[in-house]
Amino acid sequence: MSDEEREYEEQQEEEEQQEFEMGNRAEGVVRYGNVICLKHVATGNYLTSTDSGYDHEGTSGQQIVFTKDFDDNDSQEWLVLPVEGTDQEMGGEVGFDDEFKLKHVETGRYLHSHPDIPSPSTGQQEVTGFGGDDETDENDIWVLQAFPDYEYPEEDYLWHLGIPLVVRHKMTGQTLHSHDIEFGDGNEVTGYVGTDDNDQWCVCFD
Repeated sequence: MSDEEREYEEQQEEEEQQEFEMGNRAEGVVRYGNVICLKHVATGNYLTSTDSGYDHEGTSGQQIVFTKDFDDNDSQEWLVLPVEGTDQEMGGEVGFDDEFKLKHVETGRYLHSHPDIPSPSTGQQEVTGFGGDDETDENDIWVLQAFPDYEYPEEDYLWHLGIPLVVRHKMTGQTLHSHDIEFGDGNEVTGYVGTDDNDQWCVCFD
């Protein structure tokens, strides 16, 4: 194989890997191993985290999570991962009632929640970034669910680009929630009891 052929082959492999990580746009289905952005339907803001901790009263002190306008950087990118001990694998499609973890690309921490710790603005359940490659627990697990009032295509239970869905915290049963209540440079993200319009999220490929 010539140097030119080898360079071309390496370039093709790199492009294929990038396409897998960022999602197959033509197919529009989320798979374990994809890097995604989560858009909050009601406000149009994106799920964001940065390497700083909560400091409100009663806080866990863990990494802050909020929503804000789209930024073209890693602060709004999340890696979709299968849960250890399940039959889900990297490259597999994610569908309704499937469990997953979201790993923040920029900081390496998992989207996380826990009971009895208040969110910064409303006192609802706190949502944080937690752990990393060597630390994760059951509070990092989320479940994909249908939004009750949305009409999905018949017999299609997959996580599609641009379709509103609910992300529910497995251990507490609360939904990933945001609203137009301010927190820092954006809006608060919480765990919420019940399901309302502020629980709708849709996935975007950056």
